[in-house]
Amino acid sequence: MRILILFLVVAMVPGFIQGQHKIRLLNFQGDMGFQHESKEVALEMIELLGKKNGWEVTTSVDPGILNAESLSNFEVLVFNNNCGTEGPIFAESQLRALQGFIRGGGGFVGIHCAGAIWKESAEFQTWYQQLIGTRLVAHPEVQPAKLVVENQDHPTTTHLSRVWEITDEWHMFSVNPRNKVNVLINLDESSYQADPKLKMGGDHPFTWYHYFEGGRSFFTSLGHTKAVYHNADYQKMIEAAIVWAAGYHSDDALTCSNALILDLNADKGVEITDNNRVVRWSNQVGNFTAKDFALQDYGIRLSKPGTGAPLLKSQVNELNGHSTIVFEEDELINAKEDAFDYLLTGSGYTWFTVLKPYITADPAGETEFGMYRLQDVNSFMGNLRNGGNYEGLWGCLDDDLTLWFGSRSGATFGRFDMNNPKVSGPKLEANRYYIIAGRMGAGTDTVSLDLFVDQARAVATGRFPVNPLANPSKLAIGTERDATNHPGSESFDGEIARVLIYERPLTDKEVEVVFQNLRTTYFSD
Repeated sequence: MRILILFLVVAMVPGFIQGQHKIRLLNFQGDMGFQHESKEVALEMIELLGKKNGWEVTTSVDPGILNAESLSNFEVLVFNNNCGTEGPIFAESQLRALQGFIRGGGGFVGIHCAGAIWKESAEFQTWYQQLIGTRLVAHPEVQPAKLVVENQDHPTTTHLSRVWEITDEWHMFSVNPRNKVNVLINLDESSYQADPKLKMGGDHPFTWYHYFEGGRSFFTSLGHTKAVYHNADYQKMIEAAIVWAAGYHSDDALTCSNALILDLNADKGVEITDNNRVVRWSNQVGNFTAKDFALQDYGIRLSKPGTGAPLLKSQVNELNGHSTIVFEEDELINAKEDAFDYLLTGSGYTWFTVLKPYITADPAGETEFGMYRLQDVNSFMGNLRNGGNYEGLWGCLDDDLTLWFGSRSGATFGRFDMNNPKVSGPKLEANRYYIIAGRMGAGTDTVSLDLFVDQARAVATGRFPVNPLANPSKLAIGTERDATNHPGSESFDGEIARVLIYERPLTDKEVEVVFQNLRTTYFSD
């Protein structure tokens, strides 16, 4: 086994990330299986990308480099077309090191035969298949085919046309990963010839990404032939995948679109009745599974009985002429039960909202169901599970408008304890607009919780023990959960103009960028 270590200097011409970050990556090709003719050119491609961008690249074929000490020197691990089809590659200690790297926030890029590592221990195989998203099983002969780019907003695919024609090996997989990952590119099964047993039945994801146990994982099954590694579009995709996996992102856009999963904008996607009552609010991130937040039949206003539908206010002077939605014990619910679960189980999150609180309406008042509003829980957002220990995330106000937020792990029932912290901030003024944000760190151990008000400096912090088995529920706007049993009892009185949710903890710099763009949009003169 050989270990070749390359320390590369910053190129004279600014590269993909414009010389801002010197990514440290391991270009790994230790294997025990089929030997691709493209192995050497695959290694060379990563080394050339490193030279272009000023990254520090270590190339190795020795599995021994997968130890905790060595991996601590890297931000990204590339499994570069390395097969494990004939025997085990890794010892159990290397599995633990790899798990520790991912759970510590590391980035992973898997290329082609990295999805065909078959002979490890049962524990490793189960975990590694989750990291990849599936397992490569079989394929027809190499031939041309068409790839359909489903998501052209991710940094790995922005340069690609909608249809990408290329010659390669078209693997089928043990399971379709679509429900577990974010699909970027799908294979058009009508564009190549194969026995139906070697196809996926019409839906054939071929390139994807996801957040996994606190880390970031990108996988593409492309990469069998030598020619693929010389393809400029392929090189740009892998280059961007490494930058994404390292956690470096665009800092000049409001959306940081590579991580944005929810954008509820009162200027767009709002369906109303004749009297401006909102019956549907649609997510402007078109490729995310959670689409519409709809009025519920049971969403009846309690202290002020009525339809339960929030009210759209247009051309608000205080918001530079933008719209806002008035909630008075009203609820809009997304029907996707599990769409946001992973935010609590390892990926972390960052949310922003532009809102105006009203004086809490009759906080001790009796509801029409003979119940009372719950003291100091006036939530503008949440996906806590009904019943059990109520795991989920929520953003709330006390009755006196003291702001707070938190995550609930589901490990214990207590409303506020170490598993369900209440991160309290300042007391807000009634009838004034604010930009508020909450951030939860990535990982499966204890992570940070940070609360922000009008600026990117945290006004309150806390700690949260992540429960990877937590199972939150539907996300609600205007209340803390899909409150079928007590609509309005834990709801928000005020206005919401914007809600953004990112599927990872944004960096401090990124938080400042989003704050600045929201300020410019809603409050600049």
